[in-house]
Amino acid sequence: MEFSEKLKKLRNERNISQAKLAADIHISRSAVAKWENGLGLPGDESLKLLADYFGITIGELIPNKSNEEILVSKNRTIDQQKKVIISFAAGCAIGLFILGFIFIKPLRESLVQLALGVICVLLGIFNMRGNISSIHWYNRRKVTKENQKAYCTFIGLGTLTVGAAVIAGAVVQALGHMAASGLLIGVGVLVGLIFILYAQFKYNRGLF
Repeated sequence: MEFSEKLKKLRNERNISQAKLAADIHISRSAVAKWENGLGLPGDESLKLLADYFGITIGELIPNKSNEEILVSKNRTIDQQKKVIISFAAGCAIGLFILGFIFIKPLRESLVQLALGVICVLLGIFNMRGNISSIHWYNRRKVTKENQKAYCTFIGLGTLTVGAAVIAGAVVQALGHMAASGLLIGVGVLVGLIFILYAQFKYNRGLF
């Protein structure tokens, strides 16, 4: 079990919040959140405080610190990638809005759909690459390491399908085919949700 998972488990077993743990060992709550999200490791002094607090040894709390440091480094890279992709998606959405408003009159009414579709497509591609930290971070701990790749693939595929359907629907709507646009978006969203729900219930053992 990774340090982040063990710390969260120990805290939940005592039924205490991140804020209380932080206050009890005189650190910030954000530090505890960072440790539990796998984005940082406590220093030697904090490790000792944590071990004493939970009544275990440092070796039990973090058996192999060097391996944990590698995992933290990977998680930080993924977190940075997520921020870049979100920023890029936001930039694309803004660019589409500006270009559409200025140059493409029929698409003006569909710009919100286009922006949403682009964001979903980009996130879908990002997630299919196995970046689990960007999807359902609030409950991803239920997904085992063996199932992470499959989970990411189905969640990403679902998000990608929804995004592609929204973009296609926006274009069809701009061409004046409202009924076809609604049908296209409806079918795409339905298929995408099927992929997402399948992943949630099969690999995450439930929606939440």
